[in-house]
Amino acid sequence: MIIKYFAWIKNITEIEEEIINDVKITDINKLKKVLSKRYPKLKKYLQKNEMIQIAINLKYTRDNKPIKPKDEIALFPPVSGG
Repeated sequence: MIIKYFAWIKNITEIEEEIINDVKITDINKLKKVLSKRYPKLKKYLQKNEMIQIAINLKYTRDNKPIKPKDEIALFPPVSGG
């Protein structure tokens, strides 16, 4: 799956996107665990649902949705108006 990072999240990961090929990652919660281990500074934000918004194939979700190896996952900070 392709994981894309935006705004200050890519400052933590130090990359804009990466490909993760792990068949054990079958849902958002499992992906969060993997990313928390890979990027320890990101862990506290991933634990709070409102801190990072997640989109699967361009559709936002707040739930623990299933994900597939060919999916594109994007992580965004909360969007604010102004």
